Amino acid sequence: MLKERRNQGTIAFLVISLIFLAVAAVMGFIQYQKVNTKTAYDRNSESGADSAVYAEVSYIFPEALIEVEDNTQVWLVAYQDGYVGLQAKKGDKQIAQLLEKEKSGELEKNPVRIVGSYVNANSPKKNQGYISNYGSLVRSLLADNPEVITVMSSSSYISITEFESDNLAFMFYILFLIGLSVLFVVIGIISRKKNIVAYEEIYAAYPEAKDNLNILLEQASFHDDVLKIVVYKDHLITYYRGFKAIDLKQVVHLYHHILTMHRGFVASNRNSTLVAVRNNQKKYQMPIKNIGKTTDNKLQSTFDYLYNHFPHIRLGV
Repeated sequence: MLKERRNQGTIAFLVISLIFLAVAAVMGFIQYQKVNTKTAYDRNSESGADSAVYAEVSYIFPEALIEVEDNTQVWLVAYQDGYVGLQAKKGDKQIAQLLEKEKSGELEKNPVRIVGSYVNANSPKKNQGYISNYGSLVRSLLADNPEVITVMSSSSYISITEFESDNLAFMFYILFLIGLSVLFVVIGIISRKKNIVAYEEIYAAYPEAKDNLNILLEQASFHDDVLKIVVYKDHLITYYRGFKAIDLKQVVHLYHHILTMHRGFVASNRNSTLVAVRNNQKKYQMPIKNIGKTTDNKLQSTFDYLYNHFPHIRLGV
């Protein structure tokens, strides 16, 4: 039975939109947890430590300890349990803040919380950038400072650079998902609007259908209930994933388009659409049900009917 469903197809787009929005919200929460991590840096941690750690920095040496080829520097800083290397890009604002506070004598009184990625140079995580010779560099540069090296790990350090890179990637994915969510909402709204336009066109052309839409099926000139195609008087109608209608007197070309999505080398999904080209060359897409490889054969009866009753229409590609 055919009933007016102005939201047909729209609900699915809104559900998809909500799914993307939910995933973005979860990712946002995870990133919030990382930025506000409760895991303090521990020089005795194993390589499996939390990727985001913090340190309460109370002192920073006035000069960078290591100059890295990737335009970053490692600064030696004192934190609550000793010393640690802090990697950051040249000109980093957080490093500049630490240097300024140290110069004014404020840093020791009011330590600054720094958040970064925990990096174990001897056993880095997958896809994590690291300074390959960090341990040997630290030991050689601090050989004359045993009071520092004894309370410092020569294999791990905190990287602001890695943390900001991860944060940027996370933000990109979150914004991308929000963008997809908005896109599907817009598509849903447009889909509903097109449904309404199609219904109104049918009601204007055939007032008898306004209170009894099912008359389009009951008195159809042609009806394929498998592919969801109807010809009622001069209109071609499809009612699969929405309601579409077009005046066949305005159509000069009609063909079947299949969009196939693959998973590996196997077709995982096929979507069928009748594409009607009007005499002004504008295309109008009408979804029909795809029943697999036999869809074209099943559609032939529709094309045969149109060939016999609307011979001005060119059928097929």
